[in-house]
Amino acid sequence: MKNIDKNDMESMVRSFPELLVSTEIPKEVSDLCAKIGQEGLAGICIIGMGGSAIAGNYIQELLHDTSQVPIITVRDSVLPQFIDRKWTVLAVSYSGNTEETLVASRDSVKRGCQTIGVCSGGELASLEGVKGTVMVPEGFQPRAAFPILFSVVLQIVESLLDMKKTDLKGIEGILSTRLEAWAGSPLKPKTMANDLLVMTPVFIGARHLKPVAYRAKCQFNENAKVMAFSSEIPESNHNEIESFNELNDQTMLPLFLKSAFLDERTAMRFDIVSQIYEDEGFIPIRVSMSSDSKIEEMLLMTLYLDLVSVELAHLRSVDPLTVEKISMLKSQL
Repeated sequence: MKNIDKNDMESMVRSFPELLVSTEIPKEVSDLCAKIGQEGLAGICIIGMGGSAIAGNYIQELLHDTSQVPIITVRDSVLPQFIDRKWTVLAVSYSGNTEETLVASRDSVKRGCQTIGVCSGGELASLEGVKGTVMVPEGFQPRAAFPILFSVVLQIVESLLDMKKTDLKGIEGILSTRLEAWAGSPLKPKTMANDLLVMTPVFIGARHLKPVAYRAKCQFNENAKVMAFSSEIPESNHNEIESFNELNDQTMLPLFLKSAFLDERTAMRFDIVSQIYEDEGFIPIRVSMSSDSKIEEMLLMTLYLDLVSVELAHLRSVDPLTVEKISMLKSQL
């Protein structure tokens, strides 16, 4: 990773494939997870904030149809009351000093939960009562470290559930190939960024692409410093759909993240809603990625939209690396 410029967001985003395979969980942590799984666990709770939390949402949706135990994500300092010593808690904080994550981690230890930390250092790295810790490469912006955190949390969860390990190396190759192909295709990220220059994007996803839509919203907020929103189908069909009408501001741009793995009924919803929005004077963009699996589709779409957010930052002449307001809030707290 020596060629990655950690002071340049575009360099870090383009290193997404490499970062995905940069960190393997230590054998002692893998063995601990296998032991916990064999002894039985009631559920898995992934705690984190911001860029450290999104990995939990991805895995929660990815394993929704296969996990035999509940997987939840908590973005808060307060754990649900039902989480007890039979649960395993993954505390994810890239810096290791996230206030809410540390408070929730201490509570997890106090409740007797099997607590595992994922961080690059900070207080979490030496928190008393944590059963095992995975140290990840330091120096990245938490949002740019997403592929690292995602791969580590995925490996931990797969070990806890005694699942077949995902071939992340194979996915790395696919991401790298597609990254090169996008540069010279109609899908060039800069082209989409131009389409979004004077528009407010609404990223719309379903099932395993719900967290991808949310991730895109956050990346556009932080990298490009623009208003952006996310929503999910079918829930938005029961409320939000009414707001997309010709009487309202037409600067909203719906982007439908269309999956090849949706059931026929949900796929039909995407087509119908997209047409309704178009009939009301909006210009929907349909984003899809050819892929062989849900995880591949999720990561391809994430990488692509990350790149678009950085290109939009360049077009707006803003620094995608800085987060002045977030830093100001933290200092005042």
